[in-house]
Amino acid sequence: MYRYLIAYLFTSFFLSGLESQSPSKPEILNKVFAIEDNSSISNKQKLKDFYVLEKTVSKSLKDKDSVYAWILLKIGKYEYIANHNYDSTIKFTKAALQVNNSSDTGSSTYLNINAFFNLGSAYETLLSYTQALKNYDSSINLASRFIDTNTFALDARTAKANIYFSSGDYQKAVEESIKGAHLAEIENNASAKTTFLNMQAQALFFQNNIEASLPIAYTALNASKKINDAFELATAYKTLALIYNNKKVFDSAKYYYNEAINYRLKTTSYSNIGADYNEFGNFYNGLNDYKNAAKCYEQFLYYAGKITDPVDRSVKLSFAYLNYGESYFKQNKLTEAGNLYLKAMNTLKFNVSGILQNPPINKISVFGNRAELIITLMKNKTELLLEEYHRNKNTAYLKACLQTALTTDSIITQIRHEHISEQSKIYWRDKTNQFYAIAIEACYLDKNPSMAFYFFEKSRAILLGDKLNELNAAAYLPEPETKKEESYQFKIVELEQKLAALDEKDKAFQNVQLQLLNAKDNFEHYIKSLEQKYPLYYQYKYADEVPGLETLQTFLSKSKQCFVHYFFSDSVLYALAITADNINFLRIPAAKNIKSQLAAFSELCADKNRLNSNYNYFITLSNSLFTSIFQPLNLPKGRIIICTDNSLIPFEALCSDNSGKSFLINNYSFDYVYSARLLMQQFKNSAAKGSFIGFAPVSFSNDLHVPALQYADVAMQECAGFYKNVLLFTHKDATRNNFFTNASNYSIINIFSHASADTSGKEPVLFMWDSVIHLSELQLLNNPATQLVLLSACETNVGKNATGEGVYSLARGFAAAGIPAIAATLWKADEESIYKISKKFNQYLSEGMNKDEALQKAKLHFIKNSSKEKLLPYYWANMVLIGNTNAVNVDASNYNYIWWIAIAGIAVASLLFYIRKKNLQKKG
Repeated sequence: MYRYLIAYLFTSFFLSGLESQSPSKPEILNKVFAIEDNSSISNKQKLKDFYVLEKTVSKSLKDKDSVYAWILLKIGKYEYIANHNYDSTIKFTKAALQVNNSSDTGSSTYLNINAFFNLGSAYETLLSYTQALKNYDSSINLASRFIDTNTFALDARTAKANIYFSSGDYQKAVEESIKGAHLAEIENNASAKTTFLNMQAQALFFQNNIEASLPIAYTALNASKKINDAFELATAYKTLALIYNNKKVFDSAKYYYNEAINYRLKTTSYSNIGADYNEFGNFYNGLNDYKNAAKCYEQFLYYAGKITDPVDRSVKLSFAYLNYGESYFKQNKLTEAGNLYLKAMNTLKFNVSGILQNPPINKISVFGNRAELIITLMKNKTELLLEEYHRNKNTAYLKACLQTALTTDSIITQIRHEHISEQSKIYWRDKTNQFYAIAIEACYLDKNPSMAFYFFEKSRAILLGDKLNELNAAAYLPEPETKKEESYQFKIVELEQKLAALDEKDKAFQNVQLQLLNAKDNFEHYIKSLEQKYPLYYQYKYADEVPGLETLQTFLSKSKQCFVHYFFSDSVLYALAITADNINFLRIPAAKNIKSQLAAFSELCADKNRLNSNYNYFITLSNSLFTSIFQPLNLPKGRIIICTDNSLIPFEALCSDNSGKSFLINNYSFDYVYSARLLMQQFKNSAAKGSFIGFAPVSFSNDLHVPALQYADVAMQECAGFYKNVLLFTHKDATRNNFFTNASNYSIINIFSHASADTSGKEPVLFMWDSVIHLSELQLLNNPATQLVLLSACETNVGKNATGEGVYSLARGFAAAGIPAIAATLWKADEESIYKISKKFNQYLSEGMNKDEALQKAKLHFIKNSSKEKLLPYYWANMVLIGNTNAVNVDASNYNYIWWIAIAGIAVASLLFYIRKKNLQKKG
C-alpha cells in the first residue's frame, strides 16, 4: 500500500511540475506508462490524470507526434473502461491515429496496432460489427509484420470469432477459431489455444454439426484442465451440456450444466454466469420442467443485472425475459408471455407500449447483428399474436401478427446480407423456416394470398437468388475487376479440392486449410472493396425485390401455364395454386402422413425391382397423393410449374385413377422451379458460338473406377444430328479441360456420363473421361451462353437437402452458374431409356418446342413405343426439367454461322458485280 501511495504522490508531483517546465519526450512517455501501471488509483482517476497530462503537454509540445498520440490513445482507452463512453473512445483513438501517422518524426507501429484494436473493441461494444471487424483486421495485418505484437493478433482474432458468433455467422466463427488456434500454437500460448478450441466447438454446435463439435469440446475440456482455467473449463462443460442435450442424453447434459455453473461462479464474469443459467433454464424448459426453468431464469436476471457494461446488460436482460416468456408461452400463459416479450423489447429501448405495437425497423436494425436474440424475439412475438387470434378471434391480433411478420422478414434479410459464409446462411434458412410457417398460416387466416405469395417466395431459394444477383451485378464491373474476381474464385475452388483430398491427420492438412481460409479472407475483403467502389454493383448484388402476385399472373397469361407453391409446416401442407385469372389458397391437413407418402413414392419410383413387385401398392399410393396434393388445386390440363418445399417428386407419375392407366403425364407437362422470382428472372446470357455441345466419355480412366457407358457416343451423335454448328467430345476427348474450355459457349450442353451424389452432404461430382467435376467448380463457368443443360447421367438432381433452399445437386450448381434451365435425373438412370428420351427431347427442342412440352412429348413417345416392362415410371419419370421453359433459340445461337454465310454472300455478289462491270467496260 505504501508503494502505491508513493506512486500516486509521484504522479501528482509530476503533473504539477509539468506546468512550470517543459519535459522531454521520453519523460512524457514514461509518465504515460507510470499512470497506466499505477494500480493504487482507480480507472476514473487514471482518466483524470491523462486529461491533465494532455492539457499540459499540448501547451509544451510544438510538434505533436507519437508521444502525444499515446496520451490521446490512453484517454480513449479509459473513457471506455471507466465511463463506458464509447463515442469518446472512438474520437480520441482516431485522433491518436491521426497524430501518429501525420508526424514528421515518424509514427509508432505499436501504437497503430493498439489503436486499431481499441477501435475494434469500441465498435464491437456499440454493435457496429462491420467497423469492428475492419479495425480488428487492421490490427492483425500490422501485428503480423512485427515481432512481439502477436498478442494483439490473438486478441483481435478472439474478438472477431466472438463477433461472428454473436451475429450468427457460425462458419466464420469456426474459421476464425482455426486460424487463432494455429497462431496460438506458434506462439506457444496454451491459454489462447484453449479459448479458440472452445469457440470452435461452440460454433460447430450452433451450426448443428454435432459430430464435429463433440471431439473438439473434449479436447478443449482437457486443455482447460491442463491450464487450470475456471472460465475455459466452464465454457467446455457448457458446450458438452448443449451437445448431450441435443443428443437427448439428459442425465449427462444436466451434470455438465452443473459443472459449467460451478466453475463459472469462480469467475467474476457476470455476463457468462447469467448466460450459463440461461442455457440451463432452456434445458429444463425443453423437458417441460417449468419450475426449475423459472429458477434458472431468475438467476439469469440477477446476474445480468450486475453487468456494468450497459449494452451487454441490456442484451443479456432481454435474453432472460425472452426465454422466460417462451416458458410461459409453452404453458399457454399468453398474458405472462406477452408481458415478458414486451420487457425484452423495451430493455433494448424499442419503446413499445403494447404487444400489438412494433418498433421502427431502424431501432431493431441496431441489434440485428445479435441474430439469435432478435430473430427469436420477433418470431416468438409473431407466434404469440397468432395464438391470441386463435383464442379470441380479435382481428387486431391477426393484423399485428402480419405486420410483425413483415418486420421480422426484413430483419432476416438484413442479417443474411451481413453474413459471409454459405454454411451460416444455410443454418439460418433452416432456423427461420418455422417463422415462415407461422407467417403463411396468418395469411391463410386473413385470406390474403398476395401476402402469402410474398412469404412463400421469401422462404425459397433465397441464397440461389443471391448468387444470381451477384452474377448480374458483375456486369457493372470493369473487365479487369471481373477477371480478378474469377482468379480469387479459382484459387478458393482449387484449395477446397486439395483439402478435400487430404486426411485430417495428414501433415499437409493444416497448412492447406490455413491457405484456404486466408484465400477466403482475401476474397471477402476484395468483394467489400468492390461494393464500396461501384455503387451499381452493390445495388444489384443486394436486390431483394419479390415480384407481386399480379406480375406472376401476367407471366402465366403469356406463357399459358399454371403455378403451384407448396409449403410444409409440422402438421399442415399449404398450397397456393395460381393461374392467369384465378388463385386457390389451400390448407391441407395431415402433413406428416403426406411427407411419409412422398418419401415412399420416391423410393419406389427409383427401384425398378421393388416397383415391379409392389406395383399395386404403388398405384394406390400414387392415387392417394394425387387426391391429397394435386386434385384439390382444380388446375386445367396443360402446362404446370411446381415449386416444392424440400422434396421433389415426379408429379407426372401420379395417377388419377386406381387402375394405373391415367398418369398425369398424359394430360400435363411439368416444370420445377426454385422460386417464381428465379423463374421470371432475366438471364444476361452472352451470345453463343454454336447450338449444341455434347460430352460422352463412354469409358473412363481406370483410377475413376466407374463402368463404361456403351453406345453413349452413338446416342450423342444422334442427339446432335438435329442441330447445326455442333461440337462433340467423345471417348478420351471428353475431358474436364475441354468441358471448362468449351461448354459455356453453346446454347445446349448435353452430357452422357456418370454422376455420383447422395443425401449425406458429400459433394456431388460429374465424371469426365479423365477426372471429375465437383459441384463447387461449376461456378467457374464464365458468363455462359447456355440456355439448357441436359444431364443424362445418374442422380444429377440428388444431393443434400437444405431447408428453404432445396437440394444442393449438380442441377443447382448449373443454375447457380447462371444457366436458366437444366434437365436432370432423380435416380440411377437406365441407359437405354435415357438415350431414347434424350434423343426425342433434342428433336422436339430443335423444332422450337417449349422445353417442358418437348420433354413431355419425348416421354410419351417412349411410353408408346416401348415394351410393357418399360412402362414403369422408373424408366420414363426419371428426368425432370428445372427452370425456364422457353424454347431454346438455336437459330440465334448460330449467329456466327449465319453471319459468315451473309458475309460470304455479300463477297460473292460484289465479285459478280465487279466481273460484270469489267465485261461491260470491255464491250464499250
